[in-house]
Amino acid sequence: MIVADYVAKFLKSKKIKEIFMLTGYGSMYLNDSIKKEKIKYFATRNEATAPIMAASYARVTNNVGVACVTAGPGATNAIPGLAEAFVDSSPIIVISGQVIRKHTTIMTGLKNIRTFGTAEINILPIVKPLTKYAVTILDEKNTRYIFEKAFYEATNGRKGPVWIDIPLDIQNKKIQPHKLRSFTPPNEKKLHNLKLKLFYDFLKNSKKPLIVCGQGVKFSNTFDIIYKFLSKKNHIPIIFTRAAQDLTSHKKKYILGQAGIKGTKYCKRIMTDADLVINFGSRLAPQFAGHDFEAFQNAKVISVDIEKDELNKKGIKIDLRIKSDLKKFVPRIIEFLNKKKIPNYKSWANYCGSLKKIEIPNSVNKKNPIDLYYFMNKLGKFSNRKNILITDAGSNYYIGGQVWKFEKGQKELTSISNAAMGLSIPLAVGASIGQKKKQVLAVTGDGSLELNIQELKTISHYQLNVKLFVINNGGYVSMHNWADTFFDGRRVDNSKDTGEGTLNLKKIAKAFGLEYFKISDYRNIEKDLTKICKNNKPLFIEVITDNFQKIFDAFKDKG
Repeated sequence: MIVADYVAKFLKSKKIKEIFMLTGYGSMYLNDSIKKEKIKYFATRNEATAPIMAASYARVTNNVGVACVTAGPGATNAIPGLAEAFVDSSPIIVISGQVIRKHTTIMTGLKNIRTFGTAEINILPIVKPLTKYAVTILDEKNTRYIFEKAFYEATNGRKGPVWIDIPLDIQNKKIQPHKLRSFTPPNEKKLHNLKLKLFYDFLKNSKKPLIVCGQGVKFSNTFDIIYKFLSKKNHIPIIFTRAAQDLTSHKKKYILGQAGIKGTKYCKRIMTDADLVINFGSRLAPQFAGHDFEAFQNAKVISVDIEKDELNKKGIKIDLRIKSDLKKFVPRIIEFLNKKKIPNYKSWANYCGSLKKIEIPNSVNKKNPIDLYYFMNKLGKFSNRKNILITDAGSNYYIGGQVWKFEKGQKELTSISNAAMGLSIPLAVGASIGQKKKQVLAVTGDGSLELNIQELKTISHYQLNVKLFVINNGGYVSMHNWADTFFDGRRVDNSKDTGEGTLNLKKIAKAFGLEYFKISDYRNIEKDLTKICKNNKPLFIEVITDNFQKIFDAFKDKG
């Protein structure tokens, strides 16, 4: 068979049923093989969104997401989506086409050749900093090894994207699969028992311990055992990072919800009161722990992370560093602690639980134009386990994180690290394709809408069960908040200078073949949502909200 056929069969053997692809000459053999192998391909309108869709697909299916793009500008267009997958640790494989080998800059062996063949660029130096593994296949005999290694790298250790570049003549090269060399995964190091003893020593000397659950807990599927044996049994409260806040209902005992600068109203008090922080799988980002790590100023910190450099980076005070995969560490530490005597933390847990009744006031603010806190609160309570909630950058990203409680088993997808504008639509596409039985409730801003507006056609063409709520607040409300706070109201992003402002959203919906709906009265939100969610077709919903919306900052709150 030819290499392209082998690649398609390899993907199918790894249970890859769907792929996100924008066809092109540089990847034509790959495109044809994917079709021949009957892998369902979804045509994106811009390569920038293909890796984002693949990342979303990976997160909802617990499998690898795959994107296929063409050479040159097709590959470079995919870099923004690749960067998102990299910072959010999403396991994806990006396969790019390339011109024939003799027309590549790589084969010249010269440093200052910028481009050689038509629509050709050496993509590797560009994508290597944003991948766990990146390679161009220059010898067809290495195809099996490269794809097996790529799949291993994407899914093992700290998950993340890989990139495989395949020249046209390699795509069409004949191979004998049984003669191809394979990849052998490296042996993993074992955890030393001393770390377990030190963990226990910190815990037994604590009076106010606090567990942090980050995305690593979700990836390792260890939340249930953490909650059962450390939280419920030993009365240790749990806070979530944004990446992990949909692990369980925030109404459960000992669950304190999302913490950080844009966290719950009471989170700063709990974080600063704690004398021990047990961090599972979180990078302790500035937006979570404070710009100067001030949230945990009174606490000893134990951090368990699969990434060595996350434990050693400057600016974060960690008293006990444990480099380990949570899948292996959590069962071992639970087994170890179950043989030890642990102090009673019930009074501390009850104190933390008593603070949960303190809500952000805006979430019950009944008025028109609609307060975004009120709308997002209603949307969160209306949704259930059949829904995937998605937020974009700016005000809806912050507010959704603050008011959603996930009482009914809902799941959330968002741009975790970058809070990037324009991601709601491609995230919604990937999620809907990955979980066809679920209904996607995606929220975007009127400014963010414009960044990937072309993918509205993808939603309508494939008739995806996506409800897109477009927040009409006059545009860029979160940036206006910054300008008003820091620069005496001098707004760079104003309608006079930049054309910033709201498009005619009803006409946008019509142009892309989407049914339009409008929410403009807080009194009708529940009735409107009931009508919207009964429909299994894609819907474009304009939501009229306050264009002077203020966003709550938990670390500045004095209440």
